[in-house]
Amino acid sequence: MTALDFPTIAAIGLLLNIGLAAGFSLILLVLRSQPVPRLWAASLWAGAVSTVLVSVPLPLPAAVGILVRNGFAVLGSVLMLFGVALHVGRRVPLRPALVLGGGYLLAIAWFSVARPDLGIRLALYSVLIIIWKTWEAWLLLRHAPADVRRSCRLAAAVFLLDAALFLVRALIPVAPGADGDILRAGLSMSVTYVGGMFVMLGHTFALVLMIVERQMVDLRRLARRDGLTGLLNRTALMGDGEQHLAQSLHQQRPFAAMLLDLDHFKRINDTRGHPVGDEVLHHAARTLQRSLRGRDRLLGRYGGEEFVLLLPDTGMEQAMALAERLRATLEASPLHREGGTIGITASIGVAVADAAPGLESLLARADAALYRAKAAGRNHVACDLGVEPAPVA
Repeated sequence: MTALDFPTIAAIGLLLNIGLAAGFSLILLVLRSQPVPRLWAASLWAGAVSTVLVSVPLPLPAAVGILVRNGFAVLGSVLMLFGVALHVGRRVPLRPALVLGGGYLLAIAWFSVARPDLGIRLALYSVLIIIWKTWEAWLLLRHAPADVRRSCRLAAAVFLLDAALFLVRALIPVAPGADGDILRAGLSMSVTYVGGMFVMLGHTFALVLMIVERQMVDLRRLARRDGLTGLLNRTALMGDGEQHLAQSLHQQRPFAAMLLDLDHFKRINDTRGHPVGDEVLHHAARTLQRSLRGRDRLLGRYGGEEFVLLLPDTGMEQAMALAERLRATLEASPLHREGGTIGITASIGVAVADAAPGLESLLARADAALYRAKAAGRNHVACDLGVEPAPVA
């Protein structure tokens, strides 16, 4: 380790850090609107600048140069932490991060000016990185959503490896005669830089992997959603519905289907235009989601102005009561816009699964009930003729 002098190691580390920061920044060419990649790219550049200042000191007093160098290191750590928090959907820990970073810089200033001590400064930096990387790893392991957990666990392992590397460095004393010059700190800095090169590679690839997995999850989610309303599209609704229906029939549990059709929607399109019609559809979808209070997992747009709600563990009486509540809620929730208020009503057909195993068959019976609701004058709820529900209160 000591055969390779530290300035050479630092130069290699400098080129590596700049190369990784530049390479990662290319991701922003296609993901520039997303905050997490931006934060991570900025973090890598702040770290690269800090590394540059190790080998190329600023034309400033030594203590000021030390503070500037450590300031960029702290900035890189803060940005990385913020990106990790956003990636796992947690609130950005601004105050504790700033307190930790600010306290560290004050300590560095003290041991640079009032009581110069390179060994203590290196130990403080090691402790800071150990805390920061453990914090990031904890966020990834504790709060990672299930669909991106694999890449988060890999990144957490790399962050913990980085913390372990700095723990080793904290235990290695500074070389005698360093006299405050970090380039002559000896084995402690050589270990950090050589090991850090490999960790930095793994660190950057872990960030890329987290971004790639998140993009794949988002694409799969978008493929299941209706672009206008944000509800499940017909393909996803039918696929999920078939699974839930089969499970309900196997367990001999009730399963209801509800088909909702917005009344006179063609008239809205014809008289007010399709953009207004799209607003009505979006408003109706949001109203239904709010009314269901978490039961909208199997709510989707079936086509045009038709919506489908599938209800596992729901019999006819419960389904009819819910349908009546949804009908009344839509009627009481008109769309308010600059051109005036647009009333929204819906006709609803309800059917409950029997021994027949097909979702298409169940929806056909709900569709027949829907036509009965329309024939009754619209803005009504009707049930499948094969089942007579108890009166709705």
